[in-house]
Amino acid sequence: MMEQTIGWIVVSLVAAVLVWQASTHLGTKKRTGSSIIRALAMDDIDVDGGVIGPRGGEGSSFIVPRVDYEQDMVPFQTEVQSEANQDEAQKEQVIDQIERLKGAAMERHSIRERSVEKILECNSLIEMIRGVGEKHITETEQELLSLSVDGLTLVELDDRHAILLKIYNRLYQLSFEDEIQRVRRREMEAMSEKELQEMQEADKQIGELSSELEILRREEQLYREIQAAQTTAYLENLDMSGLSEEAEERLQSHYDFYYSRLKEFERQRGEVEKFEQWSNLILDCEDQDELKAMVFTGVNTKMKAELEERREKRMSVLELRIKHLKEEARTEELRLLIDSAKSSKELDSITIDGVNPIQEKELVEMFTIARENLVYAELRVEILDCEYVLELDAMQIEGVNEVQREELLELRMKCRNELIELARQKKFEEQYNRYLGLLSGIDDIDELLDIGLENVNAEQRQELENIRLERLDYLEELERQRIEREQAARFEELRKEIEGAKTSAEVEAVVIDGVNEDQQEELERIQAQVLEILLEDEQVNEYVEKAIKKVKKEPVDVDFNIEAESKFRTRVKTLQAADGALRFSLIWDNMNDLDLIIKTPAGDVVHRGKRRSSCGGKLDLEMNAKPQMKAAMENVVWPAGKAPPAGKYYACIWHRNRHRGIRKSDPTDYTLRVKMGADYYLYNGQASYGDKLEVIAIIDVPDASTLRTRMEEEARLYKQLREQMKAAKKPSEMPEIDVNLSSLHQIMLKRNIEKAVELLKEKARKRALAKQKAEYEKIMRVIENSRSLDELSAVRYAHLNDDVVNVIDKAVAKRKKQIESGLKRAELQAEREKIQNYKTKISNAKSLTELSSIVFKDIDKRHADTLQRMRIARRKVLQKELNPEEVEKDKQMRLHKALNGAYKRGGLQPLPQDEWKNDLFDERLSESGAKGGDVQISLLWENKNDFNILVVTPTQEIIHPRNPKSSDGGVQDVEMNQKGESKTPVENVYWGGGKAPKGTYYVYVHFYKEHQKFRKVDISDCRIRILAKGAHSEYEAQMSLANQLQFVTKFKVE
Repeated sequence: MMEQTIGWIVVSLVAAVLVWQASTHLGTKKRTGSSIIRALAMDDIDVDGGVIGPRGGEGSSFIVPRVDYEQDMVPFQTEVQSEANQDEAQKEQVIDQIERLKGAAMERHSIRERSVEKILECNSLIEMIRGVGEKHITETEQELLSLSVDGLTLVELDDRHAILLKIYNRLYQLSFEDEIQRVRRREMEAMSEKELQEMQEADKQIGELSSELEILRREEQLYREIQAAQTTAYLENLDMSGLSEEAEERLQSHYDFYYSRLKEFERQRGEVEKFEQWSNLILDCEDQDELKAMVFTGVNTKMKAELEERREKRMSVLELRIKHLKEEARTEELRLLIDSAKSSKELDSITIDGVNPIQEKELVEMFTIARENLVYAELRVEILDCEYVLELDAMQIEGVNEVQREELLELRMKCRNELIELARQKKFEEQYNRYLGLLSGIDDIDELLDIGLENVNAEQRQELENIRLERLDYLEELERQRIEREQAARFEELRKEIEGAKTSAEVEAVVIDGVNEDQQEELERIQAQVLEILLEDEQVNEYVEKAIKKVKKEPVDVDFNIEAESKFRTRVKTLQAADGALRFSLIWDNMNDLDLIIKTPAGDVVHRGKRRSSCGGKLDLEMNAKPQMKAAMENVVWPAGKAPPAGKYYACIWHRNRHRGIRKSDPTDYTLRVKMGADYYLYNGQASYGDKLEVIAIIDVPDASTLRTRMEEEARLYKQLREQMKAAKKPSEMPEIDVNLSSLHQIMLKRNIEKAVELLKEKARKRALAKQKAEYEKIMRVIENSRSLDELSAVRYAHLNDDVVNVIDKAVAKRKKQIESGLKRAELQAEREKIQNYKTKISNAKSLTELSSIVFKDIDKRHADTLQRMRIARRKVLQKELNPEEVEKDKQMRLHKALNGAYKRGGLQPLPQDEWKNDLFDERLSESGAKGGDVQISLLWENKNDFNILVVTPTQEIIHPRNPKSSDGGVQDVEMNQKGESKTPVENVYWGGGKAPKGTYYVYVHFYKEHQKFRKVDISDCRIRILAKGAHSEYEAQMSLANQLQFVTKFKVE
């Protein structure tokens, strides 16, 4: 009863506090973080659109007006103007300047007043945001609130006001949701505490709280509608019924404020529209009487004064215009007559009168120029129409200026030369036709070169030279084709001779001659390859013979073990090694280059330079000639259908190279597994770089018939023993392992027998349990029904046999864990509620920003991963609702956040120079066609996983596979393993010569996708090389699914 009373008191207090806060903060500028409805002040409203405020007042402008320098404002004019013309031009300039200055003044005054209003509104918003409460304010928003708005331009103030308004709306919504949650929690507490005898009273209180909550929501909705209103008509149509008197009073104060503000805004907008309308009428008016009759209405006093000034200036302009209309009309008439004159005689009949001195001077100059042009045109036509040289020489050139005279004299000389040239061309044409017939019939190169081309003009001589060159090219092409045929035949002859050589001496004795440079280079390459193969084969044969002579005691094989056999079978399956009647397999566990070499009874030596023998053996797997993988294997096999000849086989090992420059990689442990028909041999040993070639096994292979008989006998024995093992009913009936079996099958059969014995013993245990089933089931029921640790410890079962006791012990331990876990249910329930709360927030998120602001705290990693997947799914839904620009902006924001996080985790240390892999980088970049330049960043790794290289440029652009080019010249020209197509991938980003911008570059590696399906690796190593204007550095990174984004380093280009 006491707990119920306390619950009612708490609920009543919550309701009273909510009502008190709403009434206390009504009409004030601030509100606490717990109040649900915030009061408004005049400065809290942002009215969009430009409004021209009062024209009075002085203050500094936020925008410096731009000065336009026009052609008529230059300090020195090219022509002398009269006083009247200067007065007219000056008046026009003054009018234009007045109009521009008035427009600039109005703009400055408007901007100044709007800026002052914006500053007041921004400061008010900052105070209101801080009044809401600082619990939900982020660090970035806190920094923004601390910045001063004084000195910002109007555009910057608009942007700042929009950002502050978004922050306030978000904080207001969060505080409102917090208050709703508090009411709901109190409501749930009240519901959980009510008893049957007091149900009605508790329901009444809960109903009152629910009604109060609905009223608050209705009040919040109306507040937002009033705040978002753009017109007074919208406000007048709002329905504010159904609220309490206090809520109506609070909302009415908000309504009155917004209504008066919007009313004022509409009034100011009407005055501005009316002012612009009267201004346009004044500027468009062409009649002074109409201007005088205008009566300016609908504007304030200052606007009316400005309109009066504009009317007076417009009338002055019209008076000046009328004065000069007649003079302009006469000037235009004379200009038209001068322009339309067709001959000098017609132009001479024109008289210039009725214009002012400036116009008269201009028309005289125009008349003089027009007459000179007409006389020039007439003389030009007369010169062009002349057909005789004497007629041209007798012509007089007068009445034109000096330039035109020079042009006419030059034209007369040109026409005179053309007439003389016509006579010469007739003679050249005859000689040209004779040479054409002569050149086409010559087949000898020397005779063709001896012909001299004379008595033709330059163009004909050039054309004849071209014909001679074409004929010469044709004859030379015939000669070249003959030489190429001879060289091709010689090339094939030499190639067959080189490839057919049996010894290195025969190859060295071949002399390459009678071919061109490309063929000689190709033959020298083939000769070098064949010589290298033969020299290596002779060297290996020599080393094998020496190693065999040094053998004093045959190597002894070791016992087979399961671990070695398991490792061997795994690599055979992974590397797809071949199998056969005789097989030599060498395995080791680092990247050193170990070679398996086999000498057959026929004297053939199988190695990497000679992979096949005459008796059917082949090297089908050879590894680590270049560093390839640590789980290495080489395999020499006589496949099915190739019976190995009888005799001794010598297995040799040669440590060719240690690829890792670290001494601890040697000595290298190796294992040689030999299969000879049904028999298996195992040899272990160590080899170090620098050791001589060594015989590690000698295998005496019988003839094919004996080998086949031994394999059949082995299969029969193995099958017989497996059938006996399966037929055994108890451990004592298990068969003895025949010593005639191979060591491998003995081990495998022994393991199978041990498993079968364990299975029989388990069946025996189960039979024993069945005998005590009734008592066992009774004890198990007691254990299952135990509700406390004391009840569980009271169970007695020591009199049962050991097998049953073991089973019951396990059941007791299991039940004990269940009882102990029951104590944690309350904690688990709380965690479930917390997780459900996070899920609700994710589902209700309306924007990407709201979704990203959810932080998962105090939950385990498994649930956090589930919630993260749910958030990703919700983000995809929200992205579909957004436009592409907003989606791309969100992606960029998340990418920047991830890069910043990787940067904060730290970068990598550069590798020492002796560990660089320049050759490997150069080889892969060359194969992929990668380019270089001032800056080159390359990435390589050794598997089919998909890695990406990311580079942040000095201009804050990010180069990656979706954005392979930057505006400052950066290009990603190589990107591999999108589908896991290569085991030796490489990626490359570069800036061409002279294109790399100065500044700081940031380099990252991203483990994008794991393509390895059958053999996943926890850690993948990769290498990064950076070349920046001569500087060289390399880094090594270990990437995994737990570390998918790694910051490598940053460097600066000066």
